[in-house]
Amino acid sequence: MALKQLSTTMTLSTIVSILLLQFSLASATNPLCAAVCVCEESIEEKFVKLDCSKVYLSIVPPLDDWPINITHMDLSSNNISALDFELSHNSVEVLDLSHNRISTVVQNAFGGLNKLKYLNLATNAIRSFDENGFYGLEHLKSLNLSSNGLYFLPDGLFYNFIGLQELSLADNPLVHIDSIHFNRMINLRWLDLSNTDLYTLPANIFHTTGQLEFLDLSANEFHEVPIDALRSARSLQHLRFSENSIEVLDKKSFRKLLTLQVLELNSMDHLKEVKEEAFSDLANLQSLEMKFNRHLTTIDRKAFDGLFNESRPTLQEIDLEANQLRTLDKDMIACARVRKFNVQRNPWVCDCSMKWIKKCEIQKIYAADLKCYEPPALHNHLIVNLSDKQLECNYKDTPVAKSMVHHEHVVRTISVGLAAGLLVILAFGIALIFKWKDIRSWYRSNRKGSGAVYYVRARANPREI
Repeated sequence: MALKQLSTTMTLSTIVSILLLQFSLASATNPLCAAVCVCEESIEEKFVKLDCSKVYLSIVPPLDDWPINITHMDLSSNNISALDFELSHNSVEVLDLSHNRISTVVQNAFGGLNKLKYLNLATNAIRSFDENGFYGLEHLKSLNLSSNGLYFLPDGLFYNFIGLQELSLADNPLVHIDSIHFNRMINLRWLDLSNTDLYTLPANIFHTTGQLEFLDLSANEFHEVPIDALRSARSLQHLRFSENSIEVLDKKSFRKLLTLQVLELNSMDHLKEVKEEAFSDLANLQSLEMKFNRHLTTIDRKAFDGLFNESRPTLQEIDLEANQLRTLDKDMIACARVRKFNVQRNPWVCDCSMKWIKKCEIQKIYAADLKCYEPPALHNHLIVNLSDKQLECNYKDTPVAKSMVHHEHVVRTISVGLAAGLLVILAFGIALIFKWKDIRSWYRSNRKGSGAVYYVRARANPREI
């Protein structure tokens, strides 16, 4: 028994010794792992990941200290202020330098990372790059430059990015982007240009990015949809266009975007009206978000005209939450075919014109805040809980009735005017008939005058009389 316990103790000691030896060897070969970073190694998948984030580094660790077979290096959330030497490593595929204080990037800073696929430089203080700033990154697939101070992009900055698939330039004061920046990005699929102060785009800016599927243009200064630029993205499926200064959407706004499937038009503080056939050209549209538009009061009853035809795909998700809509025409949306229908938090006028919403199979989550705003007696009542009797119309108060009353008033005014005019004409005609002889006599007498005028020469001598 004692021998068995001794054997067990020796076995445990041996295991602990081996683990300590491995740790000491690892520490000897990977000083970063021993010092400040967290290391993860996979023998089967042949990678080493170093997490050196949030450890108050002020410089990039010396390359000699990086493990030979490292594939992932996370240096995010530190105090690094400059990339002042060329980074060079044969196995690094992922490099995260986000959330630092980098303001200086030397020429060819990444030239020695010939296997790099993912580079994250977001949330730094970089204002510009040298034209060869990304030289050597032929295999890069994803680049994040968001939240820097970039105001200018050299023409050749992205020249080597033939294989790039994802690019974010969001939250930079660029103002203008030229077509040349995307000329060689033939594999680009995902592009974020949000909050870059853009107000226009070149007409054919995406003509070489034939694979582009996702585009974010939100939080910019567009006063109209850059439809020519969007049409040049022949494979575009998802467009974010929220937070722009559009006032009206009409049938020209999204014309011939035949591949678009998802459209986001949220938080547009200037949007007031959606006109007839505004979305009719979006033959493959499946999801529309148009919510939190605080001045949107009107959506034309034919805005979605053609989208619910049997011969084309049906719009599956519609989100109109938190606008200023007061009523919706029952023929506008085929809610029976819609998987998601959210019209909560609008100032709905609950009358007979809104009865149809009760018949829609609205999910509970989208009915929880579907409440009446008017009339006062139904304020804050859930629409789905109202009876048909409560949704009866005081016909004179409905928008349709008001429109008809206005129409009748106009017709009545015109009719009264015409009648008065006819009476005047009739009275004049009757007077003309009865006074015809007098009028004719007066006319003739005025036409002939008072007769011939005879002149008698005065006699100077009275005897001649």
